[in-house]
Amino acid sequence: MNEQGFVITEENGILTLTMQAEGNNLMNASFFEGYESAMAEIEKRANDNSVRGLIICGGGRHFSVGADVEALSERSSSELPELRETGKIPQGHYRQKHFFTFLYGLPFPVVSVVTGFCIGSGSEIAVNSHFRIVEKNARIGQPESTFGILPALGGIARSITHSGMQNAFDIVVSGELFSSDKAEEIFWANEVVGKKAGISRAIRLIDFISELDEEYSSSKAAYYYRRFLESEVV
Repeated sequence: MNEQGFVITEENGILTLTMQAEGNNLMNASFFEGYESAMAEIEKRANDNSVRGLIICGGGRHFSVGADVEALSERSSSELPELRETGKIPQGHYRQKHFFTFLYGLPFPVVSVVTGFCIGSGSEIAVNSHFRIVEKNARIGQPESTFGILPALGGIARSITHSGMQNAFDIVVSGELFSSDKAEEIFWANEVVGKKAGISRAIRLIDFISELDEEYSSSKAAYYYRRFLESEVV
């Protein structure tokens, strides 16, 4: 499938969503349209027992450079009349948020392989995934606060889940980018690997989890990863 820069492939029961939209996956209106279409396809396959896992990655140097600030401002302005009239968050936001947060509830492992920049809404895709394998020299962050807004696509809640309240507070409020090593230190990343090693590592993780005689649950992600690492100790 190739939809506006989003390619879904399958090999041995593992789906891979490769994001290769314009501008290093700059999150503008076109990006979100293609992303939502791709995620709707993945959601349809959620109950397909042949699917063993999902890998999300960028097709170029970067996972995603984050939101197009100008486009975000224009969208906010266009939605403001509806918000004022109804007093409710526009339905378009709920749809968009769903295709980020639903990842956490998928019944098979979801692994984001993070390369280059992974910022803003891009980092929200990653934190809504069950696992984050980060390649060396990646730069990660949620700089929304520097524009006067907050991560509204699950970024706050999942940052707390993975990194704890204090670290999540620092990530969200400071808006600063942090390194791959820092990501591992604060448990944002499950582990850091060398360049171009992320995809193969993600496949090994999914293969390992598939071999466990257990019903999969995203709430046990830390447990699965601990067992995965223990299995490699000689």
